Amino acid sequence: MATVAILVVLALSACWEFRRPWFQNNLGVVDPGKVFRSAQPTSDINRLIHDCHLRSILNLRGGGPEDPWYAAEVEATRSGSITFYDFPMSATRRPRRRELLVLIDTLRSCDYPLLIHCKSGADRTGLATALYLMMVKGVPPRRAEDAFTLEHGHVPVFGPERLHEPLHEYDAWLSEHHLAHTPDRFRAWVRDEYRSDDPHEDPPILSTGPRRRHASGPDRGRTASRDPSHLSK
Repeated sequence: MATVAILVVLALSACWEFRRPWFQNNLGVVDPGKVFRSAQPTSDINRLIHDCHLRSILNLRGGGPEDPWYAAEVEATRSGSITFYDFPMSATRRPRRRELLVLIDTLRSCDYPLLIHCKSGADRTGLATALYLMMVKGVPPRRAEDAFTLEHGHVPVFGPERLHEPLHEYDAWLSEHHLAHTPDRFRAWVRDEYRSDDPHEDPPILSTGPRRRHASGPDRGRTASRDPSHLSK
């Protein structure tokens, strides 16, 4: 009997701890009236657009027209005149310099209110949320890292912990140089100091609208590299 009671308590505790990802589509408020985060919006995307007065959606999951959830999101944003940013990322590898700079510049220039989402709303969404807090709200990296939270289903093992690396390294750099965080300082650090194998240069502004799954010409390789099949899952 005692064992059953313990199991019931554990189950109830798990339900409470994971209530957002299990029962609430992982919906959370990052900045009231301005930024929201969630798992992949499905049948409730039109209600979400209406209730949160969304002007922009940032999709970090990937996907393409053959995926029902992707097609529904593209149609909902098109019919609602919502700006749709489509920027697939990996949830389990170290972010590249270009990826961080694209996210930083998008978060600085997009129309708000904004919804950020990936598949589960835990890992890639946590990173973009942390970047928003640092770049728009001026929150230092140690506090911004709270965007990675168990409440939203983030478990930093077997890959997702690599998304923390930019914040940890930037925080260590600030301490080494006895500097305080500022948004411009963080962007400059990403461009000039962050350890990555891509060029130390400003990337193009992220275009709006759905990606072309099959590009031709000089952008073909670049487009394909943004859309590896495992990112859409």
